[in-house]
Amino acid sequence: MDPEQPFILVRALPKANESQEFQNWFIEEHLPNIRKIPGITSIKWGRTAQGIHLGIYSFASNEALQEAFASEEAANSRNSWDQWAKNLDDFGVEMMFTLTPPTMTLSVN
Repeated sequence: MDPEQPFILVRALPKANESQEFQNWFIEEHLPNIRKIPGITSIKWGRTAQGIHLGIYSFASNEALQEAFASEEAANSRNSWDQWAKNLDDFGVEMMFTLTPPTMTLSVN
């Protein structure tokens, strides 16, 4: 993965009695919804030995990430998590992207 390529990391730990149902939803509903979001260049997903589900969604550029985040498809995907809010022991979303320092102008009088 290009270190300059922006990505979103989603981390979710379902309650023990919800693990299989969550995994089915994640694979059958969540990932297909993510694939509809414009600007995503790759999707990687898996589960850790501790049962934490991970999704890594990469974007072509910072601009593509911003456009994707504002899209209707992304809003639909975010809303689909509501059904799991009470059934997760942990949940996190991290956005990784490069920051461009502001342009500085030196003025001498």
